Amino acid sequence: MMLNEGVRNLSQSFKCCSILFMFILVIAFSVGCSSETGTNESSSANETGAPNDHHAEQNDENGETAEESTDNGEIHIGVVGPMTGGFAVYGENVVRGVELALDEVDHQFDGREIVLHAEDSQADVEQLVTKLDSLKQRDGVDVIIGPSTGDEGEAAVQWAQNNQDILIMPGYSAPEDLTMREQTPNLIRAGWTDSQTIFHFGQFVTDELGYEKIIMVGQDYAFPWGQAAGFKRGFYENGGKEVYTIWHPTDTLDFSSILGEIQGLADEYDAVMYNGGGADAIAFYNGWEQYGMDQHYPQLLAGTNVADVPILSEISTHFEGVYSSMHYSEDLDHEENIKFRESYREKYGEEADAIVLQGYDTMKVILQALEQTGGETSDVEQLRETILSLEINDSPRGPFHFDEYGQAVQNIYIKETKVVDGQLQNEVVKTYEAVSQFGPYEGWEEEYMSQPPNARDFPADTAEEYFEHLAEYFGQDYIDELEANGGWAE
Repeated sequence: MMLNEGVRNLSQSFKCCSILFMFILVIAFSVGCSSETGTNESSSANETGAPNDHHAEQNDENGETAEESTDNGEIHIGVVGPMTGGFAVYGENVVRGVELALDEVDHQFDGREIVLHAEDSQADVEQLVTKLDSLKQRDGVDVIIGPSTGDEGEAAVQWAQNNQDILIMPGYSAPEDLTMREQTPNLIRAGWTDSQTIFHFGQFVTDELGYEKIIMVGQDYAFPWGQAAGFKRGFYENGGKEVYTIWHPTDTLDFSSILGEIQGLADEYDAVMYNGGGADAIAFYNGWEQYGMDQHYPQLLAGTNVADVPILSEISTHFEGVYSSMHYSEDLDHEENIKFRESYREKYGEEADAIVLQGYDTMKVILQALEQTGGETSDVEQLRETILSLEINDSPRGPFHFDEYGQAVQNIYIKETKVVDGQLQNEVVKTYEAVSQFGPYEGWEEEYMSQPPNARDFPADTAEEYFEHLAEYFGQDYIDELEANGGWAE
C-alpha cells in the first residue's frame, strides 16, 4: 500500500513538473518571437523613414537607455514640405537638393550614417504641424529642413517658438517675418525672403526700363503679397507711380476674364507683371500667348518664381525677353554652379532650379556646422552660433553669410529670358551684391519692422498713399533724402 501510494505521488509530481516545464517553454518561445518581431519592425522603420525614436530616453531592464542601445551614432535629418498636389515641386525638389548634398559625403559624417526622413505636408498648415511633431517626437530627428510654401512658413515659425530644443531651417518658404518680426533663435534660413529678392527689381523696372505704372496679377496668399510689397518699395522709392494689383485664388487655370480686364487698361499702364508660381503661372503664360496680349503690352515682367526653370521648361519660346529677379540663376558660370548642375542632371535627368539649390545649400550649411561642432546637434544655441559665423564661399548661387536674425545675406540677380539652343534660359543682366533681408533699409531695421507686416493691401497701390505711410514709420527726413538723391543711392 505504501509503495503504491508513493508511486502515485511520484507520478503526480512528475505530471506537475511536466506541466510547469511546458509552461516555461511556451513563455520562452513567446518572448523570443516577440523580440524577433520587434527587431524586424525597427529595421523596417529605419529603411522606410517610419517610426524610429532614437532620442527616447526610457531605461531598459539592463539599465541601458534606448538611445544608448539603438542610436548607433546616426544623425537624423527631417525634411518636410508638399510632396503631392499642385505645390509638390516645392517639396520634392528640396528633398532632391538635400540628397544631392548628402551624395557628396556618401550620406555620412565622420563615419556616422546620416538618415533622411521626408514628410509630405500637402501644402496644408494642419498637416505641416502634424508632420513636424512626428519628425521630432517619433523619428527623433536632429535638425528639420522645411517647409517650402508661404502659409506653411508662417505656421512653422510658431511651431519653432514652441519647440526651441530643435533647429529648423526653412526649405523654400520665404515670408520675411520668419526671420524678422516673428524671429526665434532656433530658426535659421539659408534661403531667401519674399521681399529680399525683389526690392531691387522694383528699382530696376523704373530706373532701367522707365516704367511708371504697371499692373500686377498675383496669387492671393502670403508669398505673393510679400513679393508685391518688396517690388512696390523699390518701384515707388525710385520714381514709380502705381502698381494696380489683381489677386486671384490659387489653382486658377482660366485667366480669360483677368486678361480681358487688363487688355482694356492697356492705354493706362506700361507693363504687366505676373506674381505667383506653379501651374497658375504656366496657365497665365499660355493665356497671354493665346489672347495675343503682346499686341497690347510690349513687356511682361515676372515675380521670382515665375521665370524659374520648372516653368520656363513648360512654356513656349514666345516668352523671350521676360525680366525677373532672384538669388540664383542657372547661367552663373563659376565652377561650383557648373558642377552642381552637372551632378543634378546626371542623377535626375533634369535641369536644377532654385528649389533644388535651396535644399542643397541648406544641407551643405548643416554639414559645415557639424564639422565645427564635432557632430553635436543637441546644443541648439551652439549650433545656431556656429551657423551664423559661417562664410559660405562654395555655393552655386555665389557667396553668402548670415545676419544676426538668422537670414542669408546674398547676391540678387536681375535676369532676362533668352532662347538658347531652342530653350528658354535666364541670363543675368545685373547683380546687386550682398543684399540683406532688409535690402536698402540696412541701418533702418527697427523702422522697417515697425511697419505692419506685408499683407494683401499693404503697401498701398499708389505712390501717394505709400509715402503717407512711409513718413509715419520712417519720418519725413528719410523721404526728403530720397527726393534729394533721386531714389536709392547706389
